[in-house]
Amino acid sequence: MADFSFVTARLATGAAVSSAADVQQLLGAGITHIIDCRAEFDDGPLLASSGAHYLYDPTADDGQHPKPTAWFGAGIGFALPALAQPRTKVYAHCAAGVNRGPSIAAAILMALGINGPAVRQMIISARPQVSLAYFDDAVAAVASLGYATVSST
Repeated sequence: MADFSFVTARLATGAAVSSAADVQQLLGAGITHIIDCRAEFDDGPLLASSGAHYLYDPTADDGQHPKPTAWFGAGIGFALPALAQPRTKVYAHCAAGVNRGPSIAAAILMALGINGPAVRQMIISARPQVSLAYFDDAVAAVASLGYATVSST
């Protein structure tokens, strides 16, 4: 069973896509775009015939800071055009759904203009197990990319 949580009606974050059943569950929830943040596995073959749009945007969950601005930029650049279309939903995930996927989801929300503290609360409310290890990196990347000036506090 897929482990995911909707942060907004159109943006979800969570854990690994591991099986065809997970893919079907995500598609059944209306997910149209998937961002895989794991360096250790590529969902591409699993999603090849699903019809979902897919971005492999890998980084290690190694606790190293800062995560590259380009890593956040790729996820934001994939998600914003998707969310500009009606009836699309984006899923940003990693292995356990506590650091990388939620951090990309945070960057997407901040790029949409929601301030950092509100984004942090939205994600924690939707998915209490998150630790958002790369949240401050997301704040810095969003500002560096020119989407918005946000604070992490």
